[in-house]
Parts: sequence; structure tokens; C-alpha cells
Amino acid sequence: MAMKYSRVRKWTVGMSGGKELIAIIRASGSISRVESQLSVSSSGIIAEKFIEKIRTIRDSKKFKAAIIRIDSPGGDALASDLMWREIRLLAAKKPVIASMSDVAASGGYYMAMGADAIVAESLTLTGSIGVVTGKFNLGKLYEKIGFNKEIISRGRYAELLAAEQRPFRPDEAELFAKSARHAYKQFRDKAALSRSMTVEKMEEVAQGRVWTGNDAASNGLVDAIGGLSRAIAIAKMKANIPQDSQVTLVEISRPSPTIPEILLGVGSSLAGADRAVKELLQGLTFSDGVQARMDGIMFQTLEEYPFGNPILSIIKDYLSSL
Repeated sequence: MAMKYSRVRKWTVGMSGGKELIAIIRASGSISRVESQLSVSSSGIIAEKFIEKIRTIRDSKKFKAAIIRIDSPGGDALASDLMWREIRLLAAKKPVIASMSDVAASGGYYMAMGADAIVAESLTLTGSIGVVTGKFNLGKLYEKIGFNKEIISRGRYAELLAAEQRPFRPDEAELFAKSARHAYKQFRDKAALSRSMTVEKMEEVAQGRVWTGNDAASNGLVDAIGGLSRAIAIAKMKANIPQDSQVTLVEISRPSPTIPEILLGVGSSLAGADRAVKELLQGLTFSDGVQARMDGIMFQTLEEYPFGNPILSIIKDYLSSL
């Protein structure tokens, strides 16, 4: 069956051969703000790189529209917000269609809601308009291993996230909870603005609820059900391109991996480290502050991981309890 699909020429389905160009950006994986030392060329959505691509399309006159193909459970809330802003700016200049794949939840939905129209598959997992945050308290662990940590700080809340060797003070816990509530309200209110809903109506479908594509369409969170071809048809319509006209899809690809990145990938494979584990550790290690993330999807790929790691089990149990 795969061989039959591979022999299909793009021009036969109106996806290439036309003079009008439509840009495609693929956004797959967990969302982070900047590239970390653990990143490889295919690991997740790096906001700073994604924004560069968005600006390239916005500044180019050759693209008539853009399609963002999203397959992400979310991640860093600030990174999601920054990308949402850039997508909105792009949509002010030319049509932008968000095309959801298997998952476009939390931060993944945050990105999509900046587009002119959202297209989801009938069983896409989406929505999850909410945030999650927390702080490790490693005090007992430090006692067991004989490790002592002291922090010299200035300012009432300077140790809010730095002091992992103790629990929050009451005033710190209050500020931390207030910050999480603010992040949620910002997400919800921008979702309401993007989807032309009242805040009260959006609150009914927000609160972290996860919807299938069909249910999301019924609740006004997406505009149409379909795949990439449906997104292309909507992009044509909004760009005033006749539906029977052929277009050329131009994928804004990643830069070629560097030699260190290739060697890092090979070394990880030799060590038997699954890519999903590496991405998970990257996200947990380098994600500061509030997360717009659906963690159940993040951990789904770990269920069949052949090298059972008790540390990962602890992390999974901890995040599940938040």
C-alpha cells in the first residue's frame, strides 16, 4: 500500500506544478523556547527557529498563503505565546491555515489558534486549554545522600524556583499559584479572542479539557474536519486562488544537521537511548516556569521503552499527581 502512495505524483492532486506558492511549516514534538545542548536536528519545536521561518514567509512576496502542520502535545507556555503572536502577525499579511495531525493540544492548540482557520482530523486530540507547573522538593533525597545546599540570595522571592532543597514558604506558594492562574487566564482569554468567543463561553470548553477533532468542531475550537488536502483547499479559497488551479507547496525545511548533531544522534543510538526519552529529558531539564503541556502524550511513548528506568517512573508519577 505504501508503494502505491509513493507512486502518486503531486500534480495529479493539485499539490504541485502551479505558479502560485503555498508555504508549509511542520511543527512536531514538544515545544521549547531555545535550542538546548541536548537538542538534535529533529527534536521538537524550537520557538526561536520556528519564529524565523514565520518571519521569512511574512517578508516574502512569493508565498500566497501558509499552512502550519501541527503534531504537538505542547510544552513551554511562553514559547507557545511567542509563536502565537508571530502567527497572528503573519495572518495579518496573508492567509494562514493550521492543519492538525494526531495531536495539537495545549501549547499545540495555542499555536493553531493564531491562524485564520483551523483544520483537524476527526480523531485529532486537541484543546487542553490549560497549564501545568510545579517544583521538585529534593530535601529528603539530599539528606539521604549527604548533600547540603545553601543559597545566598537577595529579594523576597529570589529563591522561588532555585531552592529545590525545601518546600515553598506560604507566601511563595501563594505567588506560585497566582502565577499559574495568570498564565491560564492569559491562555484562555487569547483563545477566546482568537476564536471570537466570549471568555465565559471559552471557559466552558477550556479548563484543560481534551477534545477529539469532531467534538472540537462542535464546540467552536476548530473550523473544519479534514487533512492536509482540506487545509490546502481552504488556503486557496482565502488567497483567492481558483480551486481547480494547481499550486506548488514549498516546505520550509529545517537546516541540515551539523557534524556534532549527527555524532550525538549516532552516540545516543549506540547507547540504546530512545529518541522519545531524550526529548522528554530535554523538556524536563530545560523548561522553566509554566508549561502549556499535555503530559500524558509525552509519556505515552515510554510505555514500551525496553530499558525500564525507575527515575522516569518517578517523574511520570510526580507529573501525574499535579
